[in-house]
Amino acid sequence: MNPNTHESISELVTLASVRANHAYSQYDKLMGISQYESIILYELLTHPRLAQKELIYRSGIPKQSISKGIHSLSERGYLEITANDQDKRVKYCSLTQSGQAYAQEKECEILAIEKRVIDKLGFDRAALACQILNEWTDLLSDEIANLKEEKQEK
Repeated sequence: MNPNTHESISELVTLASVRANHAYSQYDKLMGISQYESIILYELLTHPRLAQKELIYRSGIPKQSISKGIHSLSERGYLEITANDQDKRVKYCSLTQSGQAYAQEKECEILAIEKRVIDKLGFDRAALACQILNEWTDLLSDEIANLKEEKQEK
């Protein structure tokens, strides 16, 4: 496809995003975990302690869904929730020892796959793709939020 119009570029980005999401969904299904649990495990494996709010921001997944995943992992003893000493409303999540092992079991292979993909693309091209996709997503989200406000005002 020759991306020579706004529509064709939009289509290419949309399809690439859908295909990437599908690939991650297939991985989660193969590993027998939900998307929300997978994201939480992945994030806590790569960032040992995150606030629930940070998990929501980083993933873009609704608070209710992240809360459901946190609750499920916590009930099974994989995740520990602690309150901030200064602000009890802020809850931090971290993996327990068994959670660390579980996260390694479920997420280690996707981390290795992503590394191989980065190596095939080349680090600079992979970093540029991430930068551009993040900018695209941020701008798209802003435009959709503006549209939502406009529709609510009517």
